[in-house]
Amino acid sequence: MTVLHMCYRRFSLRLRVSIMVLCCAGGLLLNAQILTKEDLQKETAVYEASSHDAEPPNMPSVQAGRIWSHLATLYQDAGKYGESQIAYEHAMRLLSMAPVSQPDLAVAVDNLGTLYMETGIVKEAEQAELKALKIREAAGLKSEVPKSWYHLATLYLREHRAAKSKQFAQRAVDAFSQNPKAVPEDRIGSLFVLASSDCQSHRYGDAIAQFRIALPLTIQTYGSEHYPTGMNMFLLGYAQWKNGNLASAQELMERGYDIVGKEMAWHPAYLFFMAQYAHFLRDEHKRKEAQAIEQAIKEKRAQLNADPAYSSKLQLMDAAALF
Repeated sequence: MTVLHMCYRRFSLRLRVSIMVLCCAGGLLLNAQILTKEDLQKETAVYEASSHDAEPPNMPSVQAGRIWSHLATLYQDAGKYGESQIAYEHAMRLLSMAPVSQPDLAVAVDNLGTLYMETGIVKEAEQAELKALKIREAAGLKSEVPKSWYHLATLYLREHRAAKSKQFAQRAVDAFSQNPKAVPEDRIGSLFVLASSDCQSHRYGDAIAQFRIALPLTIQTYGSEHYPTGMNMFLLGYAQWKNGNLASAQELMERGYDIVGKEMAWHPAYLFFMAQYAHFLRDEHKRKEAQAIEQAIKEKRAQLNADPAYSSKLQLMDAAALF
């Protein structure tokens, strides 16, 4: 996804490969803190200013590379994918200069892979994710390896390789749960991908169990009124819907949709939630409500397509692409 990914990868629209694919995404999360759209714009401006001097010999290549790498993630979280790719590639050039910081280089390569994933460049995404995994394994970065498993699981989910996605997601979930230093967004995101792989295989009961495990952790980490919790509710409702539990699905999807909309309505990732909620409403024979959302989707897509920051990479994932 793209969208799930956006939300999965780091919950800074990266719990976000996650809407990522699920997706990878309004509020972005960084270290369990909510960033509003305005906060994101301010931080981006700061890093853009810093990037002007972020070149050797003005500063060491590692320090410069970190600035460009973080600027790339900010662009990615804002949906400015073309600018993000340019920044990642420049960061990788800087981080490849001696002395090489393997952890920083792995992060940049990994994040570029998630960008490729979000924008549908699948072959390059897998190459980047496998390269990041190889760097981490070769450098003995054991605590970072599960992140590669998590992101590979998200990629394989996007590609309907549910069994392989589940395999990597389960390894990541187990590793994060056993590591007291694992950040909450990685624990939650890997649970989301594991549950989504079950959805894709039509094991909705198993998916419901995983989404339920994630929900209290999501609420504890981000609060009950922010988009990660709304996303968790929405996806749990989706699984309930597909499992035939319509009453539970209605409440969860409606509540999740409202929470996500309050913080993410400005971002392309929100199109995913709009489309799936419209599908649900049609399935419930609520034609007028569904038509209103479908019209809003057309208007939002037209608005985004008119913005060069979004138009070249904008894509809407249907639920079938995930589940």
